[in-house]
Amino acid sequence: MKLVETLKSRTGALKVAEVAELFGVTPQHIYKMAASGRIPSFRISGSVRFDPDELAAWLKEKQAPAAVSRRVGSTRVAA
Repeated sequence: MKLVETLKSRTGALKVAEVAELFGVTPQHIYKMAASGRIPSFRISGSVRFDPDELAAWLKEKQAPAAVSRRVGSTRVAA
């Protein structure tokens, strides 16, 4: 969860380019995600911005089901 820690250490709103770099995707991908509501964002005078704390919470939420399914999948059930 290094990315979550990085986000929590940031102060102030993040720009699209910063989020794209952190996530390893293109800025266009981030714009599309923000426009469709798949990533938490807000607008300031027409510019898309991101709250680092909201992104960190969103990432934790997205990662939690995957971690649970990995643990459940690796558990052996005795017959």
